[in-house]
Amino acid sequence: MHLLKDNILQPQPHTKPITITPEVIPPLITTFLARSFNISVDMVDYLWEIVKDLVWTLPSAAEEQTEEEISFMIHGHPLGLTAHILYPPVKTCINPECTAWQLGSLLKKEQQQCVVVFTNASGAHPAWSVHLKCRVCNTNYHHNYSVRGKTCMYYGGMLSHIQVAEHQYVELKLAMQCIDLMQIAVLATNCARLYEIAQACSSTRCNKPWQFLTSLTTREVLDAFVIVSLLDHQQAQGGKLQVPHDGDQKDRYTAAMHACTKQIMIHGQEELPHACYRCMRIFASPDGTLQSTEVIVTDGITVGWPCCAIPQCKNPLVTNHCRYCLEHQNLECLCAMEGCTQAVTSDLKTGKSQKACNDPVHAKMEVANTKSSRTGKSKTQRNKIVKLNNAMDSSVHDITNEVESIPLQDGDEWYEHEIATGAVCLVQASVTMSTGVSDLAPNEPSDHVNGPPACPGKDAPVKLKAVFLLAIRCHVG
Repeated sequence: MHLLKDNILQPQPHTKPITITPEVIPPLITTFLARSFNISVDMVDYLWEIVKDLVWTLPSAAEEQTEEEISFMIHGHPLGLTAHILYPPVKTCINPECTAWQLGSLLKKEQQQCVVVFTNASGAHPAWSVHLKCRVCNTNYHHNYSVRGKTCMYYGGMLSHIQVAEHQYVELKLAMQCIDLMQIAVLATNCARLYEIAQACSSTRCNKPWQFLTSLTTREVLDAFVIVSLLDHQQAQGGKLQVPHDGDQKDRYTAAMHACTKQIMIHGQEELPHACYRCMRIFASPDGTLQSTEVIVTDGITVGWPCCAIPQCKNPLVTNHCRYCLEHQNLECLCAMEGCTQAVTSDLKTGKSQKACNDPVHAKMEVANTKSSRTGKSKTQRNKIVKLNNAMDSSVHDITNEVESIPLQDGDEWYEHEIATGAVCLVQASVTMSTGVSDLAPNEPSDHVNGPPACPGKDAPVKLKAVFLLAIRCHVG
């Protein structure tokens, strides 16, 4: 009725106060109510005469929700009651091998725990999560999934709230909003900050102490992205998501993500077989046969992923801070200088392990690398060079053996050592990107790719290479 108040008041005489309930409602409103409740127009007029004073003073849906939240905060929390209680979507055991499922007996053994629910419209709320356990097969049913042994099986479809940590839930609408923002290059950290700013002035914000913090974190935003994406993929495939129930939260979905990626690599996505006359052209070849061609649009920049610093190594890294995979982890103790097998040294002040040995030249190379890594120009240069190296790598199998012997990293960066002065400096190649053609001028010799030729009257500095950082691998379309 709150939505119809203005429509009821407008046709009333101007002498009627708005604080007094109208005696008669307009015919348009009468017809609407009659059709909505499937009753006659006369019945609407009769009921209005009885309940008009009551329904006219009812609060709006937003006002009613605010009053309920405040009531639970003041009176419910001391009694262990909250406005949000998350139960499993099932009330009986769904394990077909369990006798309780065959008998259809209800799940009555429960366990409660304090949680925080992050909603899209009204901020963070304290809540309770109730787990129901089958007494026969010991399957534990949570709000999102069931646990049997060490396996966590999600229910089919999407639920209204996604569990992103042991005591944190994110409303599905909020998770989808974060996913939409991240698809337009908004960082997960900024998604969490935007949520905190947007909900800072919420009238229903919980000001009373609760067991857990009510601030959305970057990790929870990322976990919501991963879980919703995996659930959506499984739903499209007609399956159910299974993950281990033990171990750390950061490692729980790794295998499922790899399986999802592999499935897409093998079978593709539904957009792959698309073809229309706007994106594909059919033409006749000289021999009379019909051929088709499709256009690939690229901006010349490809985003890669961290990988082992050993060329062609496909083993995954333990973390993105590691230079080497587990198989080559022993190289962390050796000098990063190419060709040097001496052990690394430690900083005398901090005791932190260095990446170079006690050779003065190698130590100066590490210092030069540290200074360079702090500049924005160096980072931009490395991002540019990634595509060049991988383009060379992708074509190396289709050209002659003579070209195969060219080191792929020689166009990246190197260190020059002036023997006369002992100075060491980092040199980065000037790279201009192009797609499908060589960056060299038509008459430019190929041995000048790393810069202009050295002056014959001077001693050329010694060119040195080192592996101080992890590598970045990407595919060029």
